[in-house]
Amino acid sequence: MMKHYYIANNRLLTHILFWICYLFMNTGVHAEAERGTLFYFLEELGGLPAAILVAYVNMYVLFPRFFLRKKYAAYAVLAILLLFTGSLINRLIQEKVFEPVFYPDSTYRESVFVWYMIFKGMLWFLSPVLLFTLVVKIFSQWFTQEQRHQETVREKLEAELNFLKAQVHPHFLFNTLNNLYALTLQSSPSASRVVLKLSELMSYMLYDSRADSISLDKEITHIRNYVELEKLRYSQPLEVSFNVSGDVSGRRIAPLLLIPFVENAFKHGVSNETNAVWVTIDVKVKDGMLSVKVENSHTDSILQPAAPAEKNGIGLQNVVRRLHLLYPGTHTLELKKEPGRYTVDLKIKMEE
Repeated sequence: MMKHYYIANNRLLTHILFWICYLFMNTGVHAEAERGTLFYFLEELGGLPAAILVAYVNMYVLFPRFFLRKKYAAYAVLAILLLFTGSLINRLIQEKVFEPVFYPDSTYRESVFVWYMIFKGMLWFLSPVLLFTLVVKIFSQWFTQEQRHQETVREKLEAELNFLKAQVHPHFLFNTLNNLYALTLQSSPSASRVVLKLSELMSYMLYDSRADSISLDKEITHIRNYVELEKLRYSQPLEVSFNVSGDVSGRRIAPLLLIPFVENAFKHGVSNETNAVWVTIDVKVKDGMLSVKVENSHTDSILQPAAPAEKNGIGLQNVVRRLHLLYPGTHTLELKKEPGRYTVDLKIKMEE
């Protein structure tokens, strides 16, 4: 919707105040000491109907029907005719109303069709009104198009973000249900605890994550619940370190933004290993910067760079895209693969 800037949100009041300012400004510009300010004020008042005619016909008839459609020649011809008509009306008011009423004894009657006076009125008094209103309409049209463009971009980004955020739910749920299925096949007593933790996680995803942003505390709690859920299903030795430092209270972040990195560490760095494995999660807030480092063990001893996030699974592809949309130019993401270690290092500049 086009946003208009009116004084006190009142269009009529804005237009009335504009013409009052126009009247006094022109009086000050044209006034001379010889005849006094009152004379020129009354003269400008008499010329106001012609100025109003030129302004509104230009803005609401000529501009949209001709100038906006790039019919510039037709617009120029009609604009000249409009100026001529306005100047002629101005002459009629001056000769038939203004001078006979206010100065009946000090003036003499002239013909309305004094071409010099008509052309003077067109060029000196009315052409500035025509040019001003043309500039106003050009700027207004540009501003309207820019607003529509920004609104279209915003709606597109919002739709994409909602789609990406919605993708997190089935992706995460699919992995968790697979874990639960494996436990039920083993008749593991941990299955009931998995169901409880899953219930807490689903409550977070279905309700808390609907907002555009949530407190960093809640996101950290969500990660803790996920880590506990993962620890329940592993029989091999698993060492998990989760450290939080700095003042995380009062900070806000997009929901479900960090969990894909933690999920990836368990899914690709732990689930396929048979030896002792470990995962380290460090979350730190310092000097307005959120640092999240997730590391996990792996048995591949060949030193090679990690694949770009875009080449990884849907979870990392999702979060990389969301980071670009939500924190453009205010985040860095580094993925690094070393012998026995895979590292994700994310930094986000937090809003105060």
